[in-house]
Amino acid sequence: MKLNRIIAVLASVLLLGSCNYLLEKSPLGSLAVENYYTTEEEVNTAVLGVYHVFMTENFGLYHYLHVGDNTSDDSELGNSRSDGLAWAGNAKSLVQFNILTTNSYACNNTWNQDWQVVTKSNYIIENAEKNDIPNKELYIAEAKFLRSYVYFDMAAQLGGLPLVDHILTPEEYYMPRATMDETWAFVEKGFTEAAAGLPASWDGANTGRATKGTALAMLARTYVYHASFDKKQETWQKAYDAAKQVIDGGYYQLLPNFGDVFKYENRNNKEIIFSIQFWTTVAGWGDSNDGNMMSFYGRDAGVKLSDLYSTDPSIPNNKVLDDLLGPGTYDWVYNTMKEEGVFVDEKGEPRGYDKRMTGWSLHCPTLDLYNAFEEGDPRRGYTIIERGEVFDGFTHFNLSSPSGFQSKKEYCPMQYRTDPGNEDNLGMNLIVFRYSDLLLYMAEACNELGKGSEALQYLEMVRARARNSGPDKSVLPKILEANQSALRELIWHERRVELAMEYNRYYDLARTGRLYNTMKAYYEKYEKDPSSPGYSGQDKGKFVQPYHVHMPISNQALQASVYDGVQTLEQNEGY
Repeated sequence: MKLNRIIAVLASVLLLGSCNYLLEKSPLGSLAVENYYTTEEEVNTAVLGVYHVFMTENFGLYHYLHVGDNTSDDSELGNSRSDGLAWAGNAKSLVQFNILTTNSYACNNTWNQDWQVVTKSNYIIENAEKNDIPNKELYIAEAKFLRSYVYFDMAAQLGGLPLVDHILTPEEYYMPRATMDETWAFVEKGFTEAAAGLPASWDGANTGRATKGTALAMLARTYVYHASFDKKQETWQKAYDAAKQVIDGGYYQLLPNFGDVFKYENRNNKEIIFSIQFWTTVAGWGDSNDGNMMSFYGRDAGVKLSDLYSTDPSIPNNKVLDDLLGPGTYDWVYNTMKEEGVFVDEKGEPRGYDKRMTGWSLHCPTLDLYNAFEEGDPRRGYTIIERGEVFDGFTHFNLSSPSGFQSKKEYCPMQYRTDPGNEDNLGMNLIVFRYSDLLLYMAEACNELGKGSEALQYLEMVRARARNSGPDKSVLPKILEANQSALRELIWHERRVELAMEYNRYYDLARTGRLYNTMKAYYEKYEKDPSSPGYSGQDKGKFVQPYHVHMPISNQALQASVYDGVQTLEQNEGY
């Protein structure tokens, strides 16, 4: 069975799908669980059930879209036309850094789902180890990868964590947090052990599962984060060694054209280190198994009938859109749609977008990101849909974006939006990690180790591919910077434009110590002055503080950690 078609309901039930947080008060074992994992098919199904957690709506929303991008200078929520804006109330306080310990985006759901993965993975590891099952070492390695994967996410977002490498007994429920160094070491050990047992590749029926290369690349990424926080040369050397092993092993390669990486038909291409797999069904709205919600959230809300035809005789048809963007907007939208004939009725009159072509416009590139690209950089055109751009066969008006920009990388083309009544039913994979990301980590590690010339080589690999992805081969000149501090800034800038709108920006700013100054400057530049051309009205970064390099621990988890009157989990500084 293909990975992206495994629902694994049985595994979800058996493996504590209802576990809400680490410090569960009821016994974690059950007779049903003890009798499971007796065959290779059962263990395989259980492993695939863990991957399924990544496919749920909230996992991508909390880990990636809102924290990874919207809490940064790269992306913002939509304007008042977005149907999702009222629904995403917690996101509005998050982008201001007005963060409470009950904010579902910052902590609650992230904490709950990650510990669900840890618990499920530990059940697989312990039960597979004690049973005589063919290929059990492979499944144990895969479970260790999945456990380390969510530990990495939690450590990057929350800092030090309780270290849980086995099924807990009731006496162990009240486990304190380890230090950050201990937590990173735990994650590194998990990826190392996973790499030793995972295959170099899977057959086509199992596309998307973790491989040896995936684990080694995640090990390199973990060392980079660890080194960014502990500032030790020996950790940077480990990052260098792990990344070098991936590069020399030939596990991945850059596609010749940057834009081809994100095409629907190129899913799981040679550049993708790890992505969350999705497919298209007709399962109905709200089914967390049916499609990539991030592609839906990133899609513009489109043109509605109420934009074109007023139901109130006292309000002219053109008032709503003209009030939004200025005189002439209504005529532009109406006439363009009529001329293109894409969204018109049988009489040729504009009828608004088909439901399947709409979204919530909650992942909008900022003007600051747009201006960050060097002149002529082809990556900007592959990253951002501009207002009025003709793309995918029709003009994009982007009326629900404060900046007038929408994300192109996560865009699902019209031909693949096959469910006319379900706009979230999208088969785009969610790219988590790709090869150019690793090459830039390698450049960063080289520079920190004083290997400036080698850093420039890896930086040039990324820039050369970008340069050759457009018609003008004179853009993006080769960087020759010899000063370590200046080169560090150039590598960080390259990460921003290369990986823009791929849910990395907040984490990069946090780990490199730039979050506070960057978001404070962003607020003062764009938000504090309503006359600024980049003003979105969202007060992004208004309350940012140095301690926001980490999000808060869930208040629910803190309350559950009280044992004999003592709270065993400590909250992060500042919350």
